[in-house]
Amino acid sequence: MAEQIADVTPGPSWPAANWLNQGGALIAHDPALGQRFIGEGIKRLPELGLAWFNLGLALHQRKRIPAAIRAYRQALRCQDAPRNEAFNNLAQDLLLNGQFQEGWKLYEHRLQRQPVERYSSYLQHFGQPWQGFEDPRPCEALILVAEQGFGDTLQFCRLIPTLQSLDLRTNFVCQEPLAGLLRHGSRIGTISLMLGNHAPHTRWCPLLSLPQRLNLNAGTIPTPEGYLQPCARRINAWAQQLQRTPGKRLIALHWQGNPKFERKLYSKGRSMPFEAWLGLRDLKNVEFLSIQKGAGAEQRRDDAGLAFVAGQQAFDASFNFEDTAAALANCDLLLTADSSVAHLAGAMGLPTWLALSHVPEWRWGLDGRHTPWYSSVRLFRQPRPGAWDAVVEAMGQALQNGGPA
Repeated sequence: MAEQIADVTPGPSWPAANWLNQGGALIAHDPALGQRFIGEGIKRLPELGLAWFNLGLALHQRKRIPAAIRAYRQALRCQDAPRNEAFNNLAQDLLLNGQFQEGWKLYEHRLQRQPVERYSSYLQHFGQPWQGFEDPRPCEALILVAEQGFGDTLQFCRLIPTLQSLDLRTNFVCQEPLAGLLRHGSRIGTISLMLGNHAPHTRWCPLLSLPQRLNLNAGTIPTPEGYLQPCARRINAWAQQLQRTPGKRLIALHWQGNPKFERKLYSKGRSMPFEAWLGLRDLKNVEFLSIQKGAGAEQRRDDAGLAFVAGQQAFDASFNFEDTAAALANCDLLLTADSSVAHLAGAMGLPTWLALSHVPEWRWGLDGRHTPWYSSVRLFRQPRPGAWDAVVEAMGQALQNGGPA
């Protein structure tokens, strides 16, 4: 689309629709120019909600988050705005900007964008979701329902013991691949894979609604030091299988998250190519463990100059989160893109260096090297869009200076 624009000479006589359409097409690839075109369109059609929404997208892509927030607010004042999408983006930018109270409240609009049948059984049996301790309905037991990706589940399941400490019985319905790890390695308690029998006065709540129900903010996030402990027997078994070289640090690598979660503009670009890690080839007394599974694993080249641990093939043949957690427990450090593995390691309290895109997901904030979610995670941010080489270079320098501390 950007190449087509070069053949067009915009001017004062251009219709507003032309400015807006061309600006919208540019958002993903050239948000600065897209913003300029959209701005010209808004001068001509200032009451068009979609124009203000697209302006918010362009500003977000430019990491101008307070300005994006203002644009989304203006979009929502217009009658024709894409309201669910605008509320969703506004909520995420508020959270990214550290405005937790309003952000969590507006994040509830995500439920309006999900298919009705997703929660139909819960609505049929228990009515509307539990609204927190101010909910007037009796609540003797609460079903928490996992939603979105594995990383979201690992990040927010920490809130379930908080409910239990307030004398509320819980049952967590989670994704099957995580069930074994959470049953044996956490204090969550009852875990199910589907809706089963329930006691009287049982309510339900989507997992990512708990921050709003508990008034969570950066200062009240529980257990940032870690809350998952892999099985000791598995850890010992992987110590034998990995066959670490004495005297060398073992560093785990991960670079690709689930591609289906990167199809939208707000989550696009979180993953990095395996080739980016080749900037670490000259490190001394280091060997690596690739923990990449599924999409992205085919990028790995064992002849790329990175020394992989002797037990790499054994790990490649493993297949579940319990094995991944146990193998990670044998590593000195994890270097990873933004994915569920980052949350797994953070939940374990494992030293983790997280490579973040120039405009990160809302949970990582706009700046800083640390996150209130995980005290063992250090953030390495792109100085400009796509600059994974700069991120890896910074990690390499930190390792040469004696990391992972």
